[in-house]
Amino acid sequence: MNQKTSLLNFLKQPYPFYYEGKKLLQITAVFFLISFFFNYMLQPFDVNPQEQKMHYFWICCIHSFSPIFVLLCIALICKLFPKATDDWKIKNECILVFFLLLFTGITQFLIRDVIYNNPMNWSWRYFIEEISNTFIAGIFLAPIIISINLNRQQLKNSQKADRISSSITDVKEIQNNTSVTIETEVKSEKFVFESYSFIYAKAEGNYAEIFLKKEDKVQKLIKRIPIKNLEMQLSTFPFIIKTHRSILLNLNYIEKVTGNAQGYKVQLKGSSDTVPVSRNFIQSFETATASR
Repeated sequence: MNQKTSLLNFLKQPYPFYYEGKKLLQITAVFFLISFFFNYMLQPFDVNPQEQKMHYFWICCIHSFSPIFVLLCIALICKLFPKATDDWKIKNECILVFFLLLFTGITQFLIRDVIYNNPMNWSWRYFIEEISNTFIAGIFLAPIIISINLNRQQLKNSQKADRISSSITDVKEIQNNTSVTIETEVKSEKFVFESYSFIYAKAEGNYAEIFLKKEDKVQKLIKRIPIKNLEMQLSTFPFIIKTHRSILLNLNYIEKVTGNAQGYKVQLKGSSDTVPVSRNFIQSFETATASR
């Protein structure tokens, strides 16, 4: 039971999502080099040179390009689900790796006619063999890469979070405290609060949960307003920033910052709540906290 619980906790840990932008280009290059080295230098699987239609170097290039093609297709699919990638975890990475290996194996089977002269290319034997070989190679490398990268990112972000926490000082006097009138989707539901009382807000569908400091208590308001609209109406306050696709945070209420493999977690003053700083907002968060 303890081992099962430990495994589930491990799979629930945050993990960086690399499959977009510059990171995607970097990881495809790494994938190609690792795959090419594995095939060309180690030659882990038996091949019959008489069946080859081209030099073994080019065969290895084609085999190494297959996972790149599959990875790019998966990256395009992931782009359709931005909320899932914002909350990426090790279990999501494992699922992605599983489908990457499965479809890479199927692709290797489909291109056999391009590479080999063998009348059995389209047999079930080679279909199973190509998928099995891909999983053998992937299952050997994937846990090592995931574990090393998890520890590296956790250490890196934890160290940066400690520096941010140590640089945060209590605000002695609230500056530019003004009354804020927020227009909602329903005109009759507009509301007013003092800018210093705003702690944070998070999106819940077409609604926003807004947390305000009222004396020694935290008041939660639920209003029909998209978080993007709320952000625009609070844009005149530089101490209120976006830390996540669905979260706005008042920097004055940061108690402590901790790091994980995906980014940061912010502990709030006078509250048990924590809010995330996702990968797309790490740089702006670091800039905002450094300038205080």
